[in-house]
Amino acid sequence: MSDDTNSDETHDATRRSVLRNGPLASAGLALGLAGTAPAAADSKGTRSAASGSDLNLADVTFLQTMAYHHRGGIEAAQLVPERTGHDALREFSQTVIRNQRQGIDRIERILTDAGLEPGQLLEVDLDAVRDLVTSIPGNLRPNELAYLRTLEGTAFDLRFVERFANHHSGAIQLSQLVLQEGQSPAVEEMATDIIDAQRADIVQMYRWYLDWASQ
Repeated sequence: MSDDTNSDETHDATRRSVLRNGPLASAGLALGLAGTAPAAADSKGTRSAASGSDLNLADVTFLQTMAYHHRGGIEAAQLVPERTGHDALREFSQTVIRNQRQGIDRIERILTDAGLEPGQLLEVDLDAVRDLVTSIPGNLRPNELAYLRTLEGTAFDLRFVERFANHHSGAIQLSQLVLQEGQSPAVEEMATDIIDAQRADIVQMYRWYLDWASQ
């Protein structure tokens, strides 16, 4: 079979998946996420009655992807203390690290409460394909992190704020998707909390950017 034929079949399968499951659930299927989850959604997006869980495929994919997104946020925020020229950003980075770690703990609790094993679902190695993962909005790519490591002072601060505001926007986008496609009350609460908190952070980061860019 030719490569063109394989490509066409893959495209058709992806298109059918998106139409059936929605963007978030289909992203998880495309990446091989949620493959071990007993609560995977059926073609109508509902969970299997035998699963014993209130998580559907979109919920599980959101939790997996958000855990990876949080780890990326921690990785970026850890660059701040030695490079920033502003105490406010240094304090912000420590808050980010604490909140993102708490977010991962919350994800693990939701999975455990649903009868799923967090280790099986959250130890997905996406680093090998990070440059190709378009379903994780806002996640900093390796080249962006490498560039941040070359900067210091206000130059670092402006670039970090710019990229981290985009990182937060990605988390909001993922949260809005799961509010449309998911069914778990615990995931809905978490997604709503993320939207509220990270919108406030984005407003603060833009204020800093305008202030520091004019100095």
